[in-house]
Amino acid sequence: MNTLVMMDLTADSPNASPYSEVNSYHSNVRFDYASQTAGKHKGTVFTEARVELTMSRKDPLVKESALHIYDAQKRPERTFPSFVGKSVPGEKEPLHRLVDKKKQEDNREKSIKECAKVWGSYTGSGLECDEYPFASTKEGSMKGDNRFSVRLIDGKDNGKGGARINEMYTLNRVLDDDPFYVKITD
Repeated sequence: MNTLVMMDLTADSPNASPYSEVNSYHSNVRFDYASQTAGKHKGTVFTEARVELTMSRKDPLVKESALHIYDAQKRPERTFPSFVGKSVPGEKEPLHRLVDKKKQEDNREKSIKECAKVWGSYTGSGLECDEYPFASTKEGSMKGDNRFSVRLIDGKDNGKGGARINEMYTLNRVLDDDPFYVKITD
């Protein structure tokens, strides 16, 4: 259920005239029941708040994941699939969460095929196919516009990056089709 919350502001001081402002702040709020998708069954979200996954290229646990996302957002010509004029969403235009497990798996399968097409077999190397936008987004590789990127990265780094995404979903109560952004720092 979406609700509009409005706030009136009144300030009083012994040395100044009273100040009052009607409808000084308003925000849309969602009250929902989301099962395990959001960690807790019931919750509240300020839907106009900007949800952002932030990762650092200096974080040793996710530095390869962060570099891949950075390249996809800032230097898409360094990413695969490659084409002139490519842009990848997530920094300036939002990504949208996808909770359908079958569609997530379809995204992963297409990304893995793209990795194999570019790098061949990487079985036993400790590397995994990292995809951005994430398989858990509607902008994933199956969207059909080729505005995605794949890269082979260390498997542990890839796993930690995935855990950070899931943590962001849970902590911010990001549900199906909710928008969020990705920010990469140095």
